[in-house]
Amino acid sequence: MIAHLSKWVLPVSRPPLREGAVVVEGDRIKAVGPAKEVLAGFKGLVCDHGSGAILPGLVNCHVHLEFSALAGRVPPQARWEKWLETTLQAFGELTPAEVEAGIAAGIAALRRGGTALVGEVTNTGRSWPHLEQSRLSYHLFYECLGFNLAGGRELEEDFPFFATPEVEDSPQISAAAHAPYSVSAPLFQAVCRWNRRRLRPQMVHLAESRAELNFLTRGDKFFESLLKERRRWVDGYRPPGMGPAAYLESLNFLGKNTLAVHGTRLTDNEVAALARTGTWLVLCPRANRYTGAGTPPVAKLLRAKVPLVLGSDSLAGNWDLNLFAEMRWLHRNFPAYPGDLWLRLGTLKGARALDREKDFGSLEPGKKAALGFIPLSESLEFWEELFVAGSMGMFRWLQ
Repeated sequence: MIAHLSKWVLPVSRPPLREGAVVVEGDRIKAVGPAKEVLAGFKGLVCDHGSGAILPGLVNCHVHLEFSALAGRVPPQARWEKWLETTLQAFGELTPAEVEAGIAAGIAALRRGGTALVGEVTNTGRSWPHLEQSRLSYHLFYECLGFNLAGGRELEEDFPFFATPEVEDSPQISAAAHAPYSVSAPLFQAVCRWNRRRLRPQMVHLAESRAELNFLTRGDKFFESLLKERRRWVDGYRPPGMGPAAYLESLNFLGKNTLAVHGTRLTDNEVAALARTGTWLVLCPRANRYTGAGTPPVAKLLRAKVPLVLGSDSLAGNWDLNLFAEMRWLHRNFPAYPGDLWLRLGTLKGARALDREKDFGSLEPGKKAALGFIPLSESLEFWEELFVAGSMGMFRWLQ
């Protein structure tokens, strides 16, 4: 057994502990508490890390690792539509070797930034072997899209990925629906059936742009053109005539097993729908700024008690994959809320959303010993210094 001590221990599931300790046995946490209590009669190795904070590894609920090779190739955009077009063109110019190398680099970046568990979104499956060989724990969301698919059929008929025994037997793999502007109603229902039969979480991009709202209410041509280029369009499509959250609620896609991502264009009624159905919303605020998608209505979401978690999206649409940087942005832009709220969204809440709370998200006996340390000088307000230090890469793994 090893006892890790520091000036602060942040269990997340309870208030911060001053002069705290975490005892680890093998790969599990054995005890957490004030150092004087935890060390009474302790005969194992003691590691005192000094001035700083011990905290659980982070849970990044939304990443696209297959876009990691686009780091530095897609500049920030003022319009989300321009960002999407630029990203799709740049991705099409990558070689398979560049994509593979980018995935490995993205995993390394997540690990350096303190991520212990990631919600990875893929539509090729290329990132799966990399994740299996890494030290990152993961939940893989295989993304489905197309207006021409799953017309009353089962998901496996159009997406052979889901017919393999490895996928069927793995609780770490789910189906995801890309977005309301790229997925037909029958395909949404097929994704939902597949996940709910297996009690697995599901994911969808939601209310990310004005173009999405215009497409669903009026049938504007931007997304029609994109889908036609990729042979995923079907003639005769009629827009549902409602906003994206209302549309998904009408399809019974929202709910406690659903993670919706972004939500920068949510109306008051749509915020209420997320709260009413218990749908998780993944905030990626810096990515939204990078892509020109806008800013999620964080204060409104919190007042409505929408369950929130954090993600960083991709290196095609963000400056980095560091979740502490997202916390820092939220802490600075919403100063009325306590700093521990943002840490909780990036740890315990994320673990709950991915159905991995028994292993991750907090420092509690029995959970995995995925914990790290950030040195602090206490020259700034505590949470500001923690998020700044974490965003500058000062997180160090202890296990």
